[in-house]
Amino acid sequence: MKLHDYKPNCIRVLSAFELKDADTSGVIVAQAGAFGGWVLYMKEGKVHHEYNYFGIERTNIGGPSALSAGKHEIKYEFIVDAPKPGSGGKCALYVDGKKAAEGYIPKTQPYAFSADEGADVGMDGETAVSNDYKQGDNKFTGKIFKVTIDTKPSNLSEADKKTVEAAEDIAATIED
Repeated sequence: MKLHDYKPNCIRVLSAFELKDADTSGVIVAQAGAFGGWVLYMKEGKVHHEYNYFGIERTNIGGPSALSAGKHEIKYEFIVDAPKPGSGGKCALYVDGKKAAEGYIPKTQPYAFSADEGADVGMDGETAVSNDYKQGDNKFTGKIFKVTIDTKPSNLSEADKKTVEAAEDIAATIED
């Protein structure tokens, strides 16, 4: 994807994985923990995203039905209302290219989530971001192939856009 394929002020999380059955559960990717963070996870075969605002306000969106066994791709997208700390925005969850759920996050934690909890793939290793799964017992029961978290700066000048696009082209040749 090139820079021009992105919406301004947008964050995307993409994941490719394989489910062994329709009851697959567990965390795909999580950042931070019980006192603020976000998580992309599955529960009883249904994909969910939860945003946890300081442990006091939560926004959870999820697919309406369990996914079948096999390979799938999910995308979570957050489009911020304004490019300033703490802004809310629209969120959407896509499964295999089709919109499965959407919602609105009224506000976000500005600057950082936690000084002592990081990001995890395949589990939520510290305190649980969501109350929808257990702390210490949330390992993903399917197979994760890849997780990509994509953030792009907003309101770039034309010169900065060209610099970013050139860097993307270089990175693409390195990946090949």
